[in-house]
Amino acid sequence: MENKHIAPLIELASRFEGEEWRRAVDEAGRENEWFTPRQIEAAVRALRNDLLRPEQLRAWLDRYSLAEPTGKSVGIVMAGNLPLVGFADLAAAVAVGCRVWVKPSSKDRALMEYVVRALRQNGCEVELLDALPAGATGWDGVIATGSDATRDRFARQFAGLPVLLRGARQSVAVLNGAESDREVEGLSEDMFLYWGLGCRSVVRLFVPQGYDRTRLVARLAACDREVHPKYEACYRYARAMATMGGERVVDGGFFLLRYLEMEAGPTVPKVGEVFWSEYRSEAEVADWLERHESALQCAAGAVPEAFPRRVRLGETQHPGWTDYADGVDTVRFLLSL
Repeated sequence: MENKHIAPLIELASRFEGEEWRRAVDEAGRENEWFTPRQIEAAVRALRNDLLRPEQLRAWLDRYSLAEPTGKSVGIVMAGNLPLVGFADLAAAVAVGCRVWVKPSSKDRALMEYVVRALRQNGCEVELLDALPAGATGWDGVIATGSDATRDRFARQFAGLPVLLRGARQSVAVLNGAESDREVEGLSEDMFLYWGLGCRSVVRLFVPQGYDRTRLVARLAACDREVHPKYEACYRYARAMATMGGERVVDGGFFLLRYLEMEAGPTVPKVGEVFWSEYRSEAEVADWLERHESALQCAAGAVPEAFPRRVRLGETQHPGWTDYADGVDTVRFLLSL
């Protein structure tokens, strides 16, 4: 028997249009200057194509025993760095029949409010919160996403409850010099679709010694991209700082490729720049990925097969249902409550 909670999620795919949705998109742009209509369209297209098709939902949920709704109460505290970034957690809670309380980020409230209304209209038990409760919640569990500092605060705030807490991670790409034009276009999306923000944006490239970085930068610069005043200002700042600091950089005209020693661990770049590191062998890359796996969301390109969250170039911004954040199965967490 098919999970009855699939139907509202399937129907949701058709709801990202019309006057009410356009108002939500306009409001989202006022809430968060980094969100553009093109970005929001890309996020919705990914939901429609990668998550909300009936066959995708069934293949995902058929992996679990979902004969009856859990009836559990779950609080979900969402990040707001990308449009609809908390949707997968909400969908998982809906799919297993939870009663859900959603605290959206103030930076992504309008879009999430729209989604919650659409789900409620289809019978889902989802409520919005303006603020987190100060005391006892009555919840059976919590999913919360934020910075590492925020994660620690959530751990204290929800002590005593089962919690799934997510902090900061980043994504990388491994290149070998044989990348096709299509793969470079995909890499461009991996790096720049969301201005390098978000844990699935590629912020570091591993290239073999002798790799032609100037040609790579020229190929990336030729790819279609969106111009954004805030991003442009960040790029100019990064360029000025690199110039004053005598950094090894390749200037792509809208981003910097900045050198980072292979031995350096995961490092957060400035907005407008991406790191590159040179490897001597595939084994060296495999060792680096293994040592720093807990800080990585995914790795794209010529990635050793042993890495658990390897994807093709162009796929970092298109996670499927089982590409769980931090590699933790959200559905199994909810079913364990």
